Amino acid sequence: MKRLALPLAGLVLVATPLQAVTIANPASDQLAKLTSLQRRGALRGALLDSGYACTRVEKAAIQGPWKNMIMWRAQCSATDPRYDYAVFVGPDRSIQARPCADLAELKLPRCRPFSATKPSRR
Repeated sequence: MKRLALPLAGLVLVATPLQAVTIANPASDQLAKLTSLQRRGALRGALLDSGYACTRVEKAAIQGPWKNMIMWRAQCSATDPRYDYAVFVGPDRSIQARPCADLAELKLPRCRPFSATKPSRR
């Protein structure tokens, strides 16, 4: 039993740092480098491509990583919660958008208020 415990303890020590490694996401990095106007336009395009109504993205911010994607927040011009979205950007430039109101049911990370996200810099 002691012979098995030692190798398993070594695996735990080796596996822990690997979980902290984040996957590169050049698509999200490129989105972050855009001006605020360009970024909001790109997020609006992603929402429209996903079939959601959005006249204008008023607020946009990065919320953070989730699995191998980066979660962005986009709030469209209407103040109704239906117009508050999460946009997941994959490293392969894939986009998945969902209303923030639906995330808990889908077991996705909840949208944080814009005051708790990193604001667009430009």
